[in-house]
Amino acid sequence: MKSDEIKDRIMGTILGTLIGDALGVGPHWYYDLDALRRDYGTWISDYTAPLPHRYHAGLEAGMNSQTGQVVAFLLESIATNGGYVEEDFTWHLDGLFATLDGTPHGGRYTDHAMRDVWKARKEGRAWKAAGSFADTAEAAIRVPVIAGRYCGDFGKALSNILSNVRITHIDPFIAGQSTAFGLVVHALVNGVPLEDAPGFIRSEANKAGVSLAVPLVHPAYAGTGEPGSFTEEVPFIDAVLQPAWVHAAARDPAVKIEPAWAACRLFGLACTLGFMLPAAYYFASRFEGDFESAVLSAINGGGNNMARAALAGAVSGAMTGLSGIPERFISGLAGHKHILVRASRIADDAVDH
Repeated sequence: MKSDEIKDRIMGTILGTLIGDALGVGPHWYYDLDALRRDYGTWISDYTAPLPHRYHAGLEAGMNSQTGQVVAFLLESIATNGGYVEEDFTWHLDGLFATLDGTPHGGRYTDHAMRDVWKARKEGRAWKAAGSFADTAEAAIRVPVIAGRYCGDFGKALSNILSNVRITHIDPFIAGQSTAFGLVVHALVNGVPLEDAPGFIRSEANKAGVSLAVPLVHPAYAGTGEPGSFTEEVPFIDAVLQPAWVHAAARDPAVKIEPAWAACRLFGLACTLGFMLPAAYYFASRFEGDFESAVLSAINGGGNNMARAALAGAVSGAMTGLSGIPERFISGLAGHKHILVRASRIADDAVDH
């Protein structure tokens, strides 16, 4: 694949993530779909502001949630440093935490995992020992930025993605799913079709001599922030294989889900990452090459549509590239000019250095 095409895909996955997140800020967490339709109409097609009584009240249409803010911190850090420097990223997080009070509404809505991490840091725990056991998607939503930056080095992509994930999410199954998602994006920005991503990832792991598994910290070192003795691992190969199966189902005429957004009910409306990932793969596969339909189907399905759309946007954006994302989604995203500059710098660093 030509370098310009890879750059386009890197920028596509970064912008796609932030666009999906921002699209969900208004209609987030409606589990009563009749209420969702009553408040936002039969089809949400663009950015919307949250109503005064909703979770993200006070934000304007096109603004990102706190999860999107953290993605932007990672984007800024990698663009400024030319690569992933964990100490710089956590410095940004400490700056954010200084403005919060540990409650859901201390700033932009703070999710369960980030409240856990905030508490751990306030208790004086090192960053390596501050992660949460929450089963949520925030870490997976961050890692496309790293996957894009290290598109040319699978080993660095894997190690940096896993390290970043474990800053906030230490459950080995959630960490594995999040890391697998990052590796799928890594494959996509390199031009690998979604259905072929599992084979590509396994091949690259073999070449690099790395394990597709999350190391477990020895109990004697738990909570200390020390490396410890990693005597066991939890493989995440099933999470690597998942996108090919979902892609096949989305293309199988025997599998019919109409309207498409109803797939959200099938996979699950709640926040657990295990519900979010198959939905993201499904919409990106069913609407291959159609970024708008993929992310809007994720949004209109209700529940945790913000995380679902961010993940779907990352996958679809990596497939279509920035050039395949409708202009209104780009220009309507708050801070889009700065985001584009930073994403372009990361894409240049990924391909040209």
